[in-house]
Order: sequence, then structure tokens, then C-alpha cells
Amino acid sequence: MADFNYQLGSSGKNTKLATWAGGIVACLFATPFAAAGLFVIWQGIKKISHGETGQGIGIILFGSVFAAIGLGIMYAAITAGRRQRFAEEKWNAKTDGEKKIWLARDDWAAGKIKSSAAAQTKILFIFALAFGCFGTAMSIFVLPKELHSGNDKALLILLFPAIGIICGIAVVRSVLSRRRFGECWFELAQVPAPLGGSLDGLIQTGRPLHLEQGLHLKLSCINRTVSKSGDSEHVSENILWQNEKVFRPDAALSATGAGGSGIPVHFELPAEQPEASLRGQSTVVWRLEARAKMAGPDFIALFEVPVFRVANFVPSPTNELDPTASLQMPAEEIRRDEHSRIQVNDVSGGREFYFPAARNRGTAAFTTLFMVVFSGAAVCMYRGHAPIYFTIIFGLIGVLLIVGVFNLWFKSSRITVNTTNVQLQKRWLIFSHTREFSSSDYARFATKMGMQSGSTIFTDIKLVRIGADAEFAEKMKRFEGSQQVNQIAMERFRQAAGPSGVTVANSIANAAEAEWLVKQMNQALGRRT
Repeated sequence: MADFNYQLGSSGKNTKLATWAGGIVACLFATPFAAAGLFVIWQGIKKISHGETGQGIGIILFGSVFAAIGLGIMYAAITAGRRQRFAEEKWNAKTDGEKKIWLARDDWAAGKIKSSAAAQTKILFIFALAFGCFGTAMSIFVLPKELHSGNDKALLILLFPAIGIICGIAVVRSVLSRRRFGECWFELAQVPAPLGGSLDGLIQTGRPLHLEQGLHLKLSCINRTVSKSGDSEHVSENILWQNEKVFRPDAALSATGAGGSGIPVHFELPAEQPEASLRGQSTVVWRLEARAKMAGPDFIALFEVPVFRVANFVPSPTNELDPTASLQMPAEEIRRDEHSRIQVNDVSGGREFYFPAARNRGTAAFTTLFMVVFSGAAVCMYRGHAPIYFTIIFGLIGVLLIVGVFNLWFKSSRITVNTTNVQLQKRWLIFSHTREFSSSDYARFATKMGMQSGSTIFTDIKLVRIGADAEFAEKMKRFEGSQQVNQIAMERFRQAAGPSGVTVANSIANAAEAEWLVKQMNQALGRRT
């Protein structure tokens, strides 16, 4: 428990008050158990004193169980404050009074971090075992009887073993990947990586890595929130910032002393993003991912890296060269390698950019499945006379998902750009809508963060109005002045607002391709890039 508090707890008067309140509640809850157990033990002792030794010992053992539970809970509640103080002392000692938070984790302090992909495998194994066992039992003992009685809805039971099988396949692939590439480590060039500077280091594989397709390196700043509902906890992750690079399949990776391969890492770190945090229900995680599709198990490595504000740090010049630039794919090659369906053509009216429907089929299929589940749940609740507010909530979510699914499968966009105007045509099957924008009213095209799917942020393209950048900068100043220092809130505001304009294209899966498209659009608009 002390280690848990040390990692995730928070200090201050509120925590001490919560500890005392929790201790009192726990003691009140445990008192009946302890009293009943001690009473039963006393009755057992009386039995022994009257010569009923065997029966008395049994009663004492039975009472000891209740007494142990009650007294154990009471002891834990009484000593909770001391454990909390010990955790705080340990935290302050390791972090130099919270001046060097990165020293709280031994791997961060050492500058060598082990991939956390293995930990995710364990979680998937638990899910596979739970869903597989429960689903198999229900399919054998419950499903036949329900189908025999005419209850076709019982077929939904098959979802449980299906989820178990999917998780099991993921576990097998992860184990095979670990055997194929060995343990992976990330060795940092500087601890911590400073905001306003760069994250540099070397990913080291346990065995040689021979790329067959592009190697994707992705760095994400994530706001992780833990919310409690009763006895359960829900963890949600919201990506605040993300950058990605793709190395060529023929990129020359250096050999390491351990017989593996070395993947160089270099990411510029924006100064306005929040630093990593370890404690509290809302934390910030900086995650480095390396992925490459292979014949057989794919290569996957995940690392949580220490990114912090460093006192007296002087940022390097912004025009410093990227040492990994020679290993990266150009945008045109990324589009070809990933079979991009976005088309760019020169036409009589300027340059045309066509974004066809159903470009992201994986996301569309997953969203469709999600929509079917929520809509089906709403129908079942309605027919089963569940409380009306549950039916309404699930029904509204189902409607929103239906709209989203329709857009993902059937919405296409065609953008024609020249130095005079921008024409945007959106089409949904046989329906279409066309708008025109004068180039004299709009300054440039720009990328913005779009929807999030898992650990991936899709990119949108916006046509930014003239003067919008200055207006947004002024909004950010007012927002910063009206808030206490809360960089997570500021970044969410930055994402939600942004310079005003018109979103002309959305859901671009690769950030590098989105940046290339913006460059091409600005050139067609006659703007410098």
C-alpha cells in the first residue's frame, strides 16, 4: 500500500483529511467483525474450560477468522496515516523535495527504460482468460437452453468467447514478438528530456531487427484520468500532443553490443506542453512507441519517458538539424508505402485534392461495431422496460454513432485550390454540398488535431481566416491570465478552439501525409511554405 501511495497518491491537507475520514469509516465497518469474533473465541474458551475441548477449539478457530478480519481492517485503518507519512517521506527523499520528480522512478533516474509491451501482454492474457472461460461456460450450459426456449437474443453470449479469442490471438502474437526481437530498452541521451528541447536516445532490441516495411516512431503527450464509480475504476487517456516519424525499410540501423539493433530517436519537445506527472487521479504521460509491420509477429516497443521542465535550460536553435532525417521516408514515399487513397491532381481550375469515402476502413469497421452494440443495447432496454433514462442515453449515443458511421463510410471531399479561391465540395452518396472561399479572406491552410482512436490521433486540415492567428494568440493570453497554472486545461482549450477557420478535410491517418498535403495546398493558394 505504501508503494501505491508513493506512486499515485497526492499530498496536502485534503489527503490527510481523507485518510482520517477513511480510517474512521473502516474502523466502524470492522468493529462488528472484531467484536463478533472475540465473542465467539470467548465462547470457545468457555467450552474448553468445561471439558468440551474439541468443540471449543473449532469454535475458537471459527471466531478467529472473524476477529482477524475485523482487527486487520482496524489495524490497517489506524496505521494508514503512518504509511502515508512514510510514503511522503520516501517521495520527498527520492525527488529532492519534489524538485526532481523523475528520480522517483529508478529506470528514469538510470536513463534506461524497459519496454512496457510485456505488461500489456499480461493484461491481455487476463482478459483472454476471463472472457474465454466465462464465455465458454455460458455457451455450453446456458446458450443451448435459451435457444431451445426460443430466445434468439441469447446469441449475444457468443460475443464473450469471441472477445476471448481475439485477446488470446493478441497475446500469442505479443509473445512471439518478444521471442523474435528479445527485450527492448530505451537509453536516453539526457535525463530528463527538457521541454523546449528534444528527446534523444537509442532504442535497443535484444535481437537484430531487419525492417520489411516502414518503422513508425511516435511520441505522444497523454492526459490519463482515473475516475471511480463505486468499487470500480475507469482509466481514460486523452492525447494532448503527438508527433510521428517513419523510417525507411532500408534504413541502416546500427548494431548494439548485446547483438541487437539500435534505433535512434530524436523528437523536438514543444515548450507549451505539460510535463510528466506521477501522482494524482489526473496525470500526464509521455509515451514513445516504435512499431513495424513484419512477416509474422510485428515489432512493438512502448516506453514511458521522463519529459520535464528543467530549471535554467536554454533551448537549442530551432533550425537545428534532425540527426534521424537521413533515415526517414519522404512524404510521397509514405503515401505510396501505406497505399494512401487521397488523390492529388492538377486540373484546369487549379490543384485538386480528393478525399474518398471509407478511407479509414479499420476505424470505420470498429465504429460500426460500437454503434451496433449501443443501438442494440438501447433496443433491448426499450423492449425490456428498463428505466427510461438509460434507454434515452443509450439511444442518443447510438444516434450519434450512426451519424459518425455514415460519415466514415459515405462522406467524400473534393477541394480545388488556386490563387483566387478555394472550392470545397462534400458528397454523401447522391447528396452533395459545395462552398467557395475567396483567397483574399483566408491566410493559409493548417493542420489540427482531429478525432482520437486508441493511441492514434487523426489529423484535420483547416483553412485559417486572415487575422485569426493574432486573435487566437490574444485568446490564449486571456485564458492563461484567468486560470491558475493548469497546462492540461490550456492544451485542451488550444485543441478545442484554435485559430478560426473552416475544416476542409478530416480523419487523415498519417500526420506526415497531412503536413505534406497542407504544404501542397498552400503552394496552390500562392502562400509561402
